[in-house]
Amino acid sequence: MEVLIYIFLVIAVMWGVQLYFAVQQSQRFSKSLKQLRTLGESAVGIGGFRYRGGRAFVALSHKEGVVTGAKVLTGLTVFASPVDYPELVGKTLVELTKEERIPTLRKKVQAAAKMAAEVLLAGPRLNESDAPKDA
Repeated sequence: MEVLIYIFLVIAVMWGVQLYFAVQQSQRFSKSLKQLRTLGESAVGIGGFRYRGGRAFVALSHKEGVVTGAKVLTGLTVFASPVDYPELVGKTLVELTKEERIPTLRKKVQAAAKMAAEVLLAGPRLNESDAPKDA
């Protein structure tokens, strides 16, 4: 019975450590998003497969439809960190939404950039509280 208690204790400690690193990763990504917001309107896109080859998280900022800043979350698991991605800077949002393959981008990064560009092209969304009320 004592062995079972130790096993559960080790699992709980390991889960706590993983949770700590996940929070640290989230805070690093949020801090990098603050930097992008100074360059213009920004959005985050997700690409790739969840279990096959991982995911790509791409944050874009733009002014007048041209990408002014880009960050990609790179690394393994909770140790991934946001890094600048200059390959996307200078491209137009419309160019990123096209189905044509951009040879300098990995497939999952291009899919994530496409998602972020589509969100930016769609413009600001209204919350239900912001929507006009019928009189």
